[in-house]
Amino acid sequence: MPAMHGHGLLRDIGVAIIAATTLGVIAHRLRQPIILAYLIAGAAIGRLGFGWIDDADNIQVIADIGLILLLYIIGLEMNLQKLLASGRQLLVVGACQFPLGVLLGLACFPVLGFAAGGADRAGLYLALACALSSTAIVVKLLYDKVEVDTIAGRLTIGVLILQDVFAILVLAFQPNFNDPQVLPVAKALGAAAVLLAGGFVLSRFVLARVFAWIATSPEMVVAVSIGWCALVAGTADAIGLSREMGALVAGLSISAFPYSVHVTAKTLPLRDFFLTLFFISLGMTIEKPTAQLAWLVPAVVAFVWASRFLTVYPLLAWTGAGRRTAFITSVNLAQISEFSLVIAMLGLSYGHVGRDLVSGLVYAMAATSVISSYAIQGSHRLFLIFDRCLGALGMGSAAALPSDRPGEPGQHDIVILGYHRVGRSLVAHLAAEHRELLPRLLVVDFNPEVLKELKVLGVAGLFGDIASQGTLEHAHLAHARVILLTIPDMLLKGTSNLAMVRLCRSLAPSAEIIATADVAEQSDRLKVAGASDVLLPYSMIGEQVAGLLLARAEDSDRLPVA
Repeated sequence: MPAMHGHGLLRDIGVAIIAATTLGVIAHRLRQPIILAYLIAGAAIGRLGFGWIDDADNIQVIADIGLILLLYIIGLEMNLQKLLASGRQLLVVGACQFPLGVLLGLACFPVLGFAAGGADRAGLYLALACALSSTAIVVKLLYDKVEVDTIAGRLTIGVLILQDVFAILVLAFQPNFNDPQVLPVAKALGAAAVLLAGGFVLSRFVLARVFAWIATSPEMVVAVSIGWCALVAGTADAIGLSREMGALVAGLSISAFPYSVHVTAKTLPLRDFFLTLFFISLGMTIEKPTAQLAWLVPAVVAFVWASRFLTVYPLLAWTGAGRRTAFITSVNLAQISEFSLVIAMLGLSYGHVGRDLVSGLVYAMAATSVISSYAIQGSHRLFLIFDRCLGALGMGSAAALPSDRPGEPGQHDIVILGYHRVGRSLVAHLAAEHRELLPRLLVVDFNPEVLKELKVLGVAGLFGDIASQGTLEHAHLAHARVILLTIPDMLLKGTSNLAMVRLCRSLAPSAEIIATADVAEQSDRLKVAGASDVLLPYSMIGEQVAGLLLARAEDSDRLPVA
């Protein structure tokens, strides 16, 4: 039996990936959101379509892994200092958005015929489900748009994290909806506090030393990090919390380490693979529509969008976030969460709601996912339309208001890839002669000792693979003005200066790229690939030595012969 089950799982994954790839290529060709292709692929191979996969549990297992990795990477990328710097804005919107959204739902859905009390609690479940936004969808879209590190992006992710905390509280309360009790909630809060404290203490005093031992082996850094994620996620599950929350804590607890960007860059492809299966599994849960869904789904979608602009937008505007940030954050959060489906499915098992409502939420989540794909991609254009409408109503234009555009991550506009002799000599010269340039430098290197050395000099350092596109994207290479490749080909492993120049040019089309060549014949090829200038260290040394020899020879010629 185990062998047959494993065979079925591999077959189902193969069918799902083939379907997703086929429709993904078509969607890419038609310039449509890739999430839409995955949802259609899931529906096509599931019970709504051809029925090629009848055991959705097989795919759901892999989808759960994708969510865990997603939350782990979010934790790795969360800069707690920047998050706390959002301060009042994040605290207000994060603490108030979910309760206000639920209250709006409790006011609206009973009018549509969904009671919130008694034996049928459909109105309560709709209110709870519509108040939560999708971490998986939003973070993927923000990653694709490179807006995770903007003000609106950080606020969005902060709100999503706090929503997950609210969702955990709902899950703790849910079995007792008919007889609410405080004890389960108190246990959940206590368990969360223990997990946070334990995770940060262990990472500070144990994991930090382990990383120091294995820092010279990048592969081991990734392996240990994923093992840490599995450990904390399993611990969370054992003490009654969600594995996703455990993964988030695991990422947060090591986000301050210099290795976090390297781990993120290396695990992103793995995460994307599992998230593909998550969206496919979501499509597979779509059933044949009924007459009730024809009006329920549009009503839920409309409520989700309206509730975000009635809660998120005014809260951010009140705290001074600015019109653009308030609008973009509201758009980012306008969809239904995967947690909503978990809550609805549990409500079905408890007898609180019927299957039609769960199917309606699945359709509504699919619809809001597709709408969000378009809306987040075109959020700036939507804001311009919104801003013009407000201007026409006499409320002024954002162009005339204080700027609230996000601060782009481009303060380090001189990027040195690899801290070899040339890079070290350059930094030493700047430290001695032009210290005002040091804050503009960012050095990417694999050696942790280099990072310590740079920290003493006041230069920003990043641990990571200079040949990895993920690492360079996380280093915000697109905002660099000057990129310096300092390591000659004979010392590079798995790449070359030619490949590096091509990669850097694709990520930073307007940057000045200074590459290093071993011999003069490489210079032309590097310039064709996109290098602005090419250094020939050995030729430069030869010219310098030749100059010294000639000077010494001329001096000796002028000396009197004995």
